[in-house]
Amino acid sequence: MSVYLACLYAENFRIFGAVPQKDGDKDASLSLDFGPATNVLVGENDSGKTAIIDAIRLCLLTTAADFYRITRDDFHVGPDGRAGTFKITCGFKDLTTAEQAVFLELLTTDDEGNVALYVTVKAELMDPLRPHRVAVTTRTGRDGQGPALDGAARELLKATYLRPLRDAEAELRSGRGSRLSQILAGYPAMREQGEDDFDEESGSASTLVGILRRAERHISDNKAVKTARDDINTGYLQKGVVTLLGVVLSDGVPGRGGVGFRLCAHGAVGRPAVPVICSQIAKRTVISAR
Repeated sequence: MSVYLACLYAENFRIFGAVPQKDGDKDASLSLDFGPATNVLVGENDSGKTAIIDAIRLCLLTTAADFYRITRDDFHVGPDGRAGTFKITCGFKDLTTAEQAVFLELLTTDDEGNVALYVTVKAELMDPLRPHRVAVTTRTGRDGQGPALDGAARELLKATYLRPLRDAEAELRSGRGSRLSQILAGYPAMREQGEDDFDEESGSASTLVGILRRAERHISDNKAVKTARDDINTGYLQKGVVTLLGVVLSDGVPGRGGVGFRLCAHGAVGRPAVPVICSQIAKRTVISAR
């Protein structure tokens, strides 16, 4: 058996409140144990299921390209108002000998000799009037008093986050950093598709990048595109010492649809507004590629 996420603790994070401060106080914090196999969370709406998943995301980070930003709304609101801090701890158990060697300086050993790895995130609301002013620290240890989690260890502990089904359609849309682009980038058959094998003499291309280069060439040679480019250059842009160099597919950004024009300014000293105006015109001069 290998290492697994065995427990999760959260204090003052969203729906979950604080631990008891004195006898008789209710424990409103989260203390959850997981098994080494599949774990299923079942509960009514607003019962904290999403908060549990997001707590794990914040503590471990994910392999996805998206970034979760802590805001004021992540701090628990209780009878005494909004909390100024929250703490999340993820605990890993059943580390193999090899895994213990990797995280040796970060491990915690209890009185019975059991070894575990705890990752604790502490967040503090710096300015209540600015929801994004939050100080965050990530350290090891059950109470977050251990060594800081370095880059290599953090990379090894990153989780794979699967978004809810209600977000599936948006995640599979094209775009830089989208889930679809990440899936395709990690697919073995796609690894060689980033090579530009377009041969201008023969017009042959087999990789995706090569095919896009060939398409750019054909679009640039299109009669309508050439006429529009020449008219814009001679009729307006050259008067503003700006040249419309040609057309580009997706502006060099994978996953972005559309064909746009690229501008270049020449000697625009004394007329700084002209390239800006022309750039705005070019941004609106788009041929749909869908």
